[in-house]
Amino acid sequence: MNTVTKSMRSAAGFCTHGGIKWPAPLAGSLAGMRLAVKDLFALKGFTNSAGNPDWLRTHQPSVATAESLEALLNAGAEFVGFTLTDELAYSLEGNNEHFGSCENPKLPGHSCGGSSMGSAAAVAAGLADIGLGTDTGGSIRVPGCYCGLFGLRPSHGVVSTEGLIGLAPRFDTVGWLTPNVHQLRQTGEVLLKQSGRAESDTLVYDPFLFSLVQPELQSLLQAALQSAGKSFKKIEQVDLQLQTDFAELHDVFRVLQGRAIVEYHRDWIEQVKPKFSAQVQARMDMAFAITDSEVAQAEAVRERFNANLRAQLAGNKTLFLPTSPTTAPKLKEDTTALRPHLLKLTSIAGLSGSAQVHLPLTPFMGDDRISRPYGFSLLQLPGNDSGLLQLVESVTEQWNKAHANNNQ
Repeated sequence: MNTVTKSMRSAAGFCTHGGIKWPAPLAGSLAGMRLAVKDLFALKGFTNSAGNPDWLRTHQPSVATAESLEALLNAGAEFVGFTLTDELAYSLEGNNEHFGSCENPKLPGHSCGGSSMGSAAAVAAGLADIGLGTDTGGSIRVPGCYCGLFGLRPSHGVVSTEGLIGLAPRFDTVGWLTPNVHQLRQTGEVLLKQSGRAESDTLVYDPFLFSLVQPELQSLLQAALQSAGKSFKKIEQVDLQLQTDFAELHDVFRVLQGRAIVEYHRDWIEQVKPKFSAQVQARMDMAFAITDSEVAQAEAVRERFNANLRAQLAGNKTLFLPTSPTTAPKLKEDTTALRPHLLKLTSIAGLSGSAQVHLPLTPFMGDDRISRPYGFSLLQLPGNDSGLLQLVESVTEQWNKAHANNNQ
């Protein structure tokens, strides 16, 4: 049995508060797989911090374990510890001024991304096989991209959020990170209560999304698109109207997420007046200032965007898109200017409730131009998560086989 050693406790990514005995591993389909869990999931007898000392101070130990965590434990996963999160998961930066930040094990001196930074760090460092986290605005997909991991943001509502400290419930999802596609699918077999279908004949892309990416990465994405396309009958170009009707999609998400955060956390914030970092406090101030008129306008745009997306992806088409405009930024680098472009990419799944898988680029391309972790995503409309995971596994296996043959 793998135990949580003192060296692991001091390693970047793991929380140091708690002091309770972790559950003993059981028999099951995930036996032998180590599980690191974002400090938002209830575990009976443990008090979560949600990345903020005032939250930890004002809450009692959980009386029950979160449904998703319990399902993984019952399937035999071995709990190895809770992991760091950005405050209340309200950041994509991977930075916590109270409990510390995580250095990227795959790119020293750089960020893991947030807010599931600790779960990503634990898996990337080889200390866990599954990193359980959440994704509201990109908190599984972005760390997956920065750390070279596979990651799933499932369709909204497919995986239970019971026992989870949420951020914005209408957008919150339970996701996971793994070092390989097989463990991604194995975890999905436990958490996804759907059968799904793997068939998707058409891979589509919107050229505008490529323009959001740093120029030196665009050629890699184009090559990845062509490689991925070999697993489909055809590749088609689509227009998601992100330059015209939906040019401010990131603001639509910002407004709707902000209102959802206020509705969920208002009472605690007004009663406790917690101390947030300057950046998180600025976002909270913005969220509390959002007007009903802004929300109504954003809702109308969201509905029109989703109607267009459904039309573009009808027939179980799969969207190829960049996960992030950049590779991992340096630790504590000011990423304010990056956030709008990043949210333009991540809000597509967020606003539509779609399933999106991040695939690390390096293993498939065999290209020495890739000097740091990066990747891309495959997205499908809600409700086919298991099928999407089967598709990703098939694509990955086909690419790896082709690459092995090319090297012989």
